[in-house]
Amino acid sequence: MPTEVCEMSPWLVRSCSPERGCRDMRWVSRLVFALAGVFVLNIQVGCGTSVPNLSDGELPDKPLVGRFEDPKTCGACHPTHFREWQGSVMHYAALSPVFNAFELTVQKLTAGAFAANGIEPNFCIGCHSPTGVFDDELPDYINAESAQPARASLSSVNREGVSCDFCHTVTGPDIESSLLDDGIANMSLIFGPSPNKVGPLVDPADNAYHTSSNSEFITSSEFCGSCHDVRIPKPDVLTGEPFQRLENLFTEWQEGPYATENNPFGRVVRCQDCHMSLYPLTEPGVFPSMKLGTGDQVPNRQHAIHAFTAVSVPFIDHPLFPRNDTDEKDEWGFPLGQQQRREQMLRAACTLTLDGTPSEIQKDAKVLPIRVVVTNTGTGHRVPSGFSQERQVWIELIVRDDVGIIYESGYLKDKAHPETGELQPDGLLDDEDLDDRHFDIDIETLDSHYEPGPDVNQRPEKNLGIKNFQNAFIRVGADGSHEPVINPLLADSMDNSRSLDMLVPTPVLYDVPIPNRAIVGQIRVSARLRYRAFPPEFLRLLVIREPDLVSEEIVDRNTIVDMAEAETTIAVR
Repeated sequence: MPTEVCEMSPWLVRSCSPERGCRDMRWVSRLVFALAGVFVLNIQVGCGTSVPNLSDGELPDKPLVGRFEDPKTCGACHPTHFREWQGSVMHYAALSPVFNAFELTVQKLTAGAFAANGIEPNFCIGCHSPTGVFDDELPDYINAESAQPARASLSSVNREGVSCDFCHTVTGPDIESSLLDDGIANMSLIFGPSPNKVGPLVDPADNAYHTSSNSEFITSSEFCGSCHDVRIPKPDVLTGEPFQRLENLFTEWQEGPYATENNPFGRVVRCQDCHMSLYPLTEPGVFPSMKLGTGDQVPNRQHAIHAFTAVSVPFIDHPLFPRNDTDEKDEWGFPLGQQQRREQMLRAACTLTLDGTPSEIQKDAKVLPIRVVVTNTGTGHRVPSGFSQERQVWIELIVRDDVGIIYESGYLKDKAHPETGELQPDGLLDDEDLDDRHFDIDIETLDSHYEPGPDVNQRPEKNLGIKNFQNAFIRVGADGSHEPVINPLLADSMDNSRSLDMLVPTPVLYDVPIPNRAIVGQIRVSARLRYRAFPPEFLRLLVIREPDLVSEEIVDRNTIVDMAEAETTIAVR
């Protein structure tokens, strides 16, 4: 492709194609960067020479060699945006120890390619550090012994994850590189370093540092869909599609009621209307007003909140990701803490009732019928979504009388985990696995064999056992049998049907056996809808495989949030 001097700036050289425009723009000189240094926010972290160890504050001392802007430079003029983004999982994306351990494991299992049929290298990191891939900072895979986590190869700017200068230099969808020629999934975006920053304003204020232009695309759900669908070009033998839907979040929105006016708000609700607004303090699409930059002449505008509130939080405490856990509020009464934002969002997602559960039973009854109804009332996609085969959303049900527990499901039991250094039960339950299934796992290949546990879902044959809305990786046997597996690389199908659909009440029935003793007092029923980002079993696999990245302490930080709950009492006559 021809190389030309950019017409917008004498300091840029770019590679251009008549068919696709300019993508690979390279800084040759950065006179303006020296001026911007005067304004850079003062964020100090430690330096070292090893693989980044965020648990003790160490980061490799890598120069700012990337061609994209350091977010701290952006923060000089946009301090509120920077403050919000700094604690977000967008910022955390490239340095997350769990992501890096998983990505490194996948690289080793597939000898450098994501799947046996040949997805390009660096498939995962492309969404977690798109600027790092653009700058070609990830080395070729040689062997498992020399392989390093992706974050070890990234320069300082490209370790910043999904950064300001990535999103605000996107010029549109990359139709050509997308799997279905729709510009969706697998980081299908056209972007590149540029002195022009795109945004939602049709009349942006002038400034001395960069030019600005309006982009309708950056305000669309399709913009988010470029990463928040993940499609693996391996046939799904159960759906018949020529690819597997590892993440299906955008498509769920696109095919659901919130992409139309057929929802409680009577209008299209975009991703940004929930994840960058004052929701759930308000209805979706309500944005605060403020000056979007420094300077006396900057007018008040609608402010899209750059905390990107969702269901994930950093699993580490580090100065890079401040305000992970704080009850402080911002100027609009919204929590500053990412954990508090997550809890607020999750508690707005679903409702749970015990409607239809009887208020009394006969004393000679043999079975107590209980009806739990869960409804996804507050999201624009299914619940769970995203990496939904690992997200756990389940019902905990406890039935008791004055003597004790009559029946329980969705429970957790405290156990020791000597394989990852927990020699005795630690008094925590958040780090314990559900009792519905057990995997016998080959740690070298992550092949697994499934065995049902005592709390396995027995429906529709019998209304007992856990109801877990977590999706699944399914392997299809030669005899047509279906078996869940823990390793997505071994899946023949991605079962995305188990999660809660939008605005559809989902009744879950329990026929609880009455024990062979007299019921003492009233029967008390309590139900909770619970959320957890990962099964602890999955995290402990990463601890064993990559102990320099993931530890038992990180497993303990995989905390549960109760999304909804209900209680009732049943009289015995």
